[in-house]
Formats: sequence, structure tokens, C-alpha cells
Amino acid sequence: MPTDENQRADEQDASTRRTFLKTGALASVGTALALGSGAASAETGTNAAALQEQAKGLIFQNSFRPGARFVFTSGVVEWVPNVPEVQDNVWTNYQTRMIRYLNTNEQVPFFVARDANIGQFNENLGFVTDQQDAQQPNVYEMDREFTVFGDSGFLVTANFSTIPENEETSVLENDDWWQQQQGGGGGTQTTGGGNQTGGNQTGGNQSGG
Repeated sequence: MPTDENQRADEQDASTRRTFLKTGALASVGTALALGSGAASAETGTNAAALQEQAKGLIFQNSFRPGARFVFTSGVVEWVPNVPEVQDNVWTNYQTRMIRYLNTNEQVPFFVARDANIGQFNENLGFVTDQQDAQQPNVYEMDREFTVFGDSGFLVTANFSTIPENEETSVLENDDWWQQQQGGGGGTQTTGGGNQTGGNQTGGNQSGG
């Protein structure tokens, strides 16, 4: 008959294999998204030289949009999600903000590294402004690659950066949200990111990661 020690060892091996398979599957998805089509890859290579130095942040895996352009639509929000296997002290390295993906009606939380320099949020205008034109938002681009953060798979780490100044105006001109802002409209904004929990900043119920 198997001993208690052998049984515990078998259970630990099974748990390790499940974690490895789960993380490996997510990593494969990230690689596939990063590769994309040949045309998309070529476009990324062309734009890479023009992008400014990249910053990083955490985002829910189901809210990650590779290569998408977005704007910051909030200052720092005093809230963090209750994510399994992510310790509380991890969040001290990040700040919660809201972003809007352009050409969509999608607004999601983005947990930006504290050392990222994303510019100044203007409360009256409702977005982080462009350093060259304080009346329009700074436009950023999400990198096409990501890495799984921790073992839970809920969050991924993604790099992002501003797009070239000469592209920013044309990108905004083709966005319905920005045209509504220009016309004094705007409507109700939609908030995405279905895995987060509401309420105030969460605390001691998280397990170690």
C-alpha cells in the first residue's frame, strides 16, 4: 500500500503538472496573438522604430488587445482586484487606471507600473493629454506580445508606448468617441474587464503567489 508521503508526493506532482499545462496553454495563446498575420507583423516592425520607450502594466487576460490603440481616461483609481495567487504587496508596484480602446466602445482597467511616465490626466477633459497639444489625448499602442503573470492566468504583463506624433491626429479623427468629445457629446462609457471585483481596495483574502 502507498505510504502517506508517497500519496502527498503524487498529489504535488499532479498539481505541478496542472499548473504547467495551464500556464503553457496561455503562453501559447500569447505567442499566437503576437505572431498574427504576416501583414500585421510587418506593420509592427515598421512602427517599432518610431515608438517611444515602452512602459509596462498588468491587464486582465480577456481585456488584452494586441496592437490596439488606446487613451487613458482616468487618473489613479484607488482600487485593485481580488486575484487568486497574487499577494497584496504586489499591487504596491502598480497603479489602477482606466483606458479606452479607440474605435471601440470598450473601457477596461489597466494596472500601470508606478515608474511608467504616461503624462498628466486632465480632469476637465477626461483624459491624459498630449504634451504637444494639451487639447487632445495622448494615444498609446499595446504591444502584440504578453507574458502570463503568476500562476492563476487571470492577469498578463503587457508593454505599451505612445504612437508617433504624426499618426496621432489621423487616428483620433477616425474615432467616434473623439469626434463626440469634439462635438461636446460623449454619452455613457462602457466599462469592461469582467474578472475584477467591485468595491474598495481588497486586502487579506488573497493567497500567496
